[in-house]
Amino acid sequence: MTTSLRYLLLACLLPLLWSCYPKGAEYTDELDLVYTNYASDFNFTALKTYSIPDSVVKITGDVISDPDGDGKPSFLPSSSGKVILDQIKTNMSNYGWTLVDKRQNPDATILVSSMTTTNIYYYYDWWYWGWYYPGYYPGWGWYYPGYYPPYVTGYRSGSIFMQFIDNTSKPWGADNAPVKWVCILNGLAEGGTSDIAARTQINIDQAYTQSPYLKH
Repeated sequence: MTTSLRYLLLACLLPLLWSCYPKGAEYTDELDLVYTNYASDFNFTALKTYSIPDSVVKITGDVISDPDGDGKPSFLPSSSGKVILDQIKTNMSNYGWTLVDKRQNPDATILVSSMTTTNIYYYYDWWYWGWYYPGYYPGWGWYYPGYYPPYVTGYRSGSIFMQFIDNTSKPWGADNAPVKWVCILNGLAEGGTSDIAARTQINIDQAYTQSPYLKH
């Protein structure tokens, strides 16, 4: 991980959330949180194509492990991952983006992960993406030009993380890939399966609604 990374402690948002419902929330969706941040000096409309993995990485703890030794992380079940990825693709299409295979030199890459464990530290670690992103090697990592990346601790169970990688600044797969947009959706593991799926879709839509700079 590069030393240029600096972390924003998003846990400070939780007291703000509590202040909205001092007597407690009546419904689980009232506690959902959508956070986005981006490089304000970047022209997203100059990029046209993107790729996205066909699986959502599952973060299981603050210590990276690879018990089967295949060099790949764990993934969400395909049914759960499909809900997330399909909604992202729908929003990207609505914003004028074209989905291409990663072998077609996409202008951008969107990496998606999920965490269902509480009281852990999380940041976008390069190890989780060595299986997908070309050019990976030890010491490879991210940097966040002009803004602070997410740094999460002690969140309630159920978070989805998205990061938008600009592939045009350096050759795709080069070290220190620039992350131009990040998103955290929190609180999505509480409730029934259909309720979680519906709220996931709503919150992904909200992430794009509050990120109009992504629209062509």
